Amino acid sequence: MDQKIVGIAELAVCRAPQQLACLGLGSCVAAIVYDPVAKIGGMVHVLLPHLANNGKEEKYADSGVRKLIKEMLRKGARKENMRAKLVGGAQMFKNMELSTSDIGRDNHLSAAKALHDLGIPVVASDVGGSRGRSAYLDTASGRVTVKTAFEPDRVI
Repeated sequence: MDQKIVGIAELAVCRAPQQLACLGLGSCVAAIVYDPVAKIGGMVHVLLPHLANNGKEEKYADSGVRKLIKEMLRKGARKENMRAKLVGGAQMFKNMELSTSDIGRDNHLSAAKALHDLGIPVVASDVGGSRGRSAYLDTASGRVTVKTAFEPDRVI
């Protein structure tokens, strides 16, 4: 099986039967979008919620989701067929005295808002908690398998 690993601040778009994976999502979020008619899937691995200082778009949930959708459209997906799934957004350091917000939650909410604003429904999610996870997209079926240490695999 041909599998592309999508690293932090990266995005990828592919057709079946190629697979996409985001490994070790902590507070990061994988926004996964799929067009079941064209069998085109895309994934962006975001680190922070909002674009800052004209940075790399894929690093941020709001701009990364927008760029992912543009790339999917460019490769032949149709917006009216797209469905999204969100994975990650854990609160990895909840026991530490940090003056920062819950970055995992903020990443999740920013990605969800960007998808909503683009008219793409989020049909499933596996977000929050305090453990990291990995997400694997099967572009032949649109299934996303989520793997978390010490827990059974889940399909969303």
